[in-house]
Amino acid sequence: MPMEQALERYLTGAGTAKSSARIYRISLTTWGWIVAGQPAQTGRARRGAKPPAVPVSVIDAPALPEVLAELAAARADEMDADTVNRELSIARKAIGWWQHQGWIECDPTIGIERRPAPPDRTKALAQSQIAAQWRLDASLREKTFWKMLYESAAEPTRCCA
Repeated sequence: MPMEQALERYLTGAGTAKSSARIYRISLTTWGWIVAGQPAQTGRARRGAKPPAVPVSVIDAPALPEVLAELAAARADEMDADTVNRELSIARKAIGWWQHQGWIECDPTIGIERRPAPPDRTKALAQSQIAAQWRLDASLREKTFWKMLYESAAEPTRCCA
């Protein structure tokens, strides 16, 4: 069975929520290229990429676990830990489903470890800092914005990027 067909059957047959299917498709296409031994698309090009024209059975190749571990490590050096870990998790779910269908036998991701996420260095403001902030000579609009950020625990570096 072609990788693209196996991917689509997984997305429709495994109960993947429609809201998650786009991300799963992108991640599995990326892993498909890695499994095929080709560089995966990066950036915006990932969104429209098609899976490689290889059979899903290439996952059972005896040399794949070692090669895949090297390629996954190289990819992990290019991407952030959250993306790599999410993609690994999605690939493992699909591989398990394909094994259950009898389309493949092996899981070449067994030796690949999740990447450690960088420590969260953000710190909440102390009560005295918050009180001082409310006393600043700023417009009501600014203070409302600060209050919304504080109450929602939003991270300005992520929400405004």
